Amino acid sequence: MTVKGRRQEYVEATRAALLDSASELFTEKGFARTSLDEIAAAARLTKGALYHHFASKQALFEHVVLEVNDRIAEMVVEGAAEAEAPWVRLTQGLDAFLDACLDREYQHICLQQAPTVLGPARCRELEARMMNLLDGLLQELAASGELRLRPTPLLTRVLFRMLSEAALAIGEAGDPEVVRIQVGQLIEELLHSMRPGPPV
Repeated sequence: MTVKGRRQEYVEATRAALLDSASELFTEKGFARTSLDEIAAAARLTKGALYHHFASKQALFEHVVLEVNDRIAEMVVEGAAEAEAPWVRLTQGLDAFLDACLDREYQHICLQQAPTVLGPARCRELEARMMNLLDGLLQELAASGELRLRPTPLLTRVLFRMLSEAALAIGEAGDPEVVRIQVGQLIEELLHSMRPGPPV
C-alpha cells in the first residue's frame, strides 16, 4: 500500500471515529450538553484533530444527521427492493421506515434535536434523499395506474411530513413498539384511500 493510501485510510478512520463518538454522545446527552472535548476524548483523539475535520460542533452535528439519515434511507431502499410490484414496494419501504423509527439515534438526533440545532430549512435539505425515495415510489405507482392522485412535489412533501409526525409519535410513546404497529395500520388505511376503486 502506498503512503498516500495509508494516509487516506487514517483520515477516513479518524473521521469515522469522531462521527461515531459524536453520534453516541448527542444521542445520550444531547447537543447542548455535549462538548467537543468529550467527543474528541471518546474517539481517543485530540481536539485539534477534531477541528481538522469539522469547523465547529454544529458542523459536526450536521454531518452526524446526514449519516444517520443516510443509514435510515438505506434501510428503506433495502425494504422496498424486496418487492417487484410498485404498491408492495411502497408499503414495504414504509414498513422499513417505521421500523427504523424505533432507532434511538434517529429519534434523538434527527427528529428531536436537528430542527432546533440546524433549523427546519436545513433539516429539509438534509432529508432530500428520503423525500426523493418517497417521490420515486409515488411516481412508480402513478405510472402503473395504482394512484388516484397526480404525484406532485406538494403531495410528496405532505406525505413526508405525515411520516415525520408518525415517527415522532413512535418516539414519544411509552411503548414505541405498540404505537409503531398502530401507526403502520393507520398509514396503510390512508394510503389505500389513494388507490383507484372503492376503499379497502
